[in-house]
Amino acid sequence: MTDTANPPYDVSLLPPAGDAPRCAVHTASIAVDLAGSALHVDEVVMIDVPLPWPKPVWAADGFTHVPEAVLAAGDNGRRVRALAAVPLDDGVRRIVAYERADGLGPMVRHEWHAPEDEIPALADQLVRAGVGAGDHARVDGGSGRREVAICAQGSHDVCCGADGMRLVNDVREARPGLSIRMVSHTGGHRFAPTGLTFPDGRMWGFVSVEEMVRIVDRAGSPATVADRCRGWMGTEPVGQVAERAVFAAVDDWSVDDAVRTVEVRDSPEGWACVVRLEGRVFDVEVVPGRAVPSIACRADGGLPAKPGREFRVVSVAQR
Repeated sequence: MTDTANPPYDVSLLPPAGDAPRCAVHTASIAVDLAGSALHVDEVVMIDVPLPWPKPVWAADGFTHVPEAVLAAGDNGRRVRALAAVPLDDGVRRIVAYERADGLGPMVRHEWHAPEDEIPALADQLVRAGVGAGDHARVDGGSGRREVAICAQGSHDVCCGADGMRLVNDVREARPGLSIRMVSHTGGHRFAPTGLTFPDGRMWGFVSVEEMVRIVDRAGSPATVADRCRGWMGTEPVGQVAERAVFAAVDDWSVDDAVRTVEVRDSPEGWACVVRLEGRVFDVEVVPGRAVPSIACRADGGLPAKPGREFRVVSVAQR
């Protein structure tokens, strides 16, 4: 057991000894706030990898070079997240990438097609060199289209395997024409089902099919689903908390069309954030919240647990 006599989280939030809940079920039961748990990346690259997937997914034959390529991209100043994607049943093997371009507005979509045995080499090229590479295989990327990527990697975590797969099936039934990709581990399986929406570049967790449909359709009030948003991938964790608070306060889907920036400064109590949204400026005060355990899935008492931290928004004010 890795927990000490003074664990870095509130032990009252652990499951009782003798209980071994799924991590997503327990995290929901203690009402953990998801804000600040999204990826902070410049590019998301979804690479067709046939099932079954090992754990880790990049141990799959032909793809073991992908983590090294991601590190190489980082050395060149590019934050890249590579995800395996279940190939669609149209017989085409593809790589789809979303990148941040022209500021920090909606992400730009790119797509490449290649024979299955050429996908690994193409993936290596694109991850290492960026979306400007691979022109020989490029097709029309269809920028502006709505697309959803849902983590459904059961080999990594049972919560994503069960809850993610259920959400995929339910959304497909509710929105037959929507592009939905089943992808590998996105992080945060304790928030399953978890997914990403494009081109807005938001991550979501604990989301129901009804909520995902509202998000995709931009229907109703954004404030009613904002608590399902893990964060906007254009900024780091505290900035994600501040940006989500502005998203909810403005309560308009057009926020996702806007170029925005987030500045985060330390303050005596936590962080003072400035969110700039195409001519509007918001001051957001964020402080630390609960120290929460991230439990081991289906383990007695949730142990060993990892430390986690919530954030709390104190105020949102437009200048």
